[in-house]
Amino acid sequence: MFQLFKIRAFGEYISDTFTFLKLQGKNYFKNYLKFAFIALLLLLVSLSILGTFYFRVFSTMIGSTGGETFDNAFVSENGLMLGIGFIAVILIALYLSILNYCYPVYYLHLLGKNSKEIPQLKSIHELFKKDFGRLLLFGLLSVIIFGIVGIIAFAIAAVLSFVIIGIFIFILLVPFFITWYSLTLYYYIDKKQGFFDAFKHGFYTITNNFWNIVGASLCMLIIVYVMSMIVTMIPYMITIIGVIFGTQTADSYADGTISVFVVLMVIIYCFSILVGMLLNHLLLIQTGLVYYSEREKLEYNTMQQSIDDIGKYE
Repeated sequence: MFQLFKIRAFGEYISDTFTFLKLQGKNYFKNYLKFAFIALLLLLVSLSILGTFYFRVFSTMIGSTGGETFDNAFVSENGLMLGIGFIAVILIALYLSILNYCYPVYYLHLLGKNSKEIPQLKSIHELFKKDFGRLLLFGLLSVIIFGIVGIIAFAIAAVLSFVIIGIFIFILLVPFFITWYSLTLYYYIDKKQGFFDAFKHGFYTITNNFWNIVGASLCMLIIVYVMSMIVTMIPYMITIIGVIFGTQTADSYADGTISVFVVLMVIIYCFSILVGMLLNHLLLIQTGLVYYSEREKLEYNTMQQSIDDIGKYE
């Protein structure tokens, strides 16, 4: 049984995230993949279409030795496919962004209500449908508000980057804004607060324990980045090897077919995107632990639960 309500320090934010994965990870990601399966499938198919298109254009540009290096006929004949692919990627990516950020909020919400029961997909889906309108509003407001605040903050950091302190501030701004955004969503959904109240409470939560929270987020961000890079570098390595040994040239498309090399590239690239999305949940889960740690400080949920348990057996 995972202890969600708990006052945590720097190291515990990180260690408890992996403890959560050990105890709840299988059920967590199984339900997530079920929930997001159709959207993920559509996204990967759309990206495959776009990837194949641009790989075709790229290969004709670098593979031809004549004066004509751009396959205009291919572009014009497949313009509709390109347009549909772009629209599909944008819409599906927006939907998945909402789902990715709110899924851990709902999962931890159910776990917080009853730590002895494993959260079920049906319950998560019902909560998601109920809050879908509020989630769209959150997405719109967060783009505007966080966008404005982020531009101002990073502009100031860029100006100060001419001195050492500016570089340090610039590095801290990334985990700070990622955590602030996620915490705002936790307060917005779990506490049913208005956007600006959640925005304010998220900021106060971080600033009241700045170094522990931002430091842990920075460490987790590095872990996620390194793990993502390991997977993401695979398609790039295959591309380099293919170019060096002449595996793929413009002549490969002469008969109108797609080579095995391109298919393999697209599959590996889509796989790297999927892995990256899954690894991003480590940051979101850790932010959830920050949120529940703050709630424990204010509400003493663990103590209250202990008192209730004692009363059951008297």
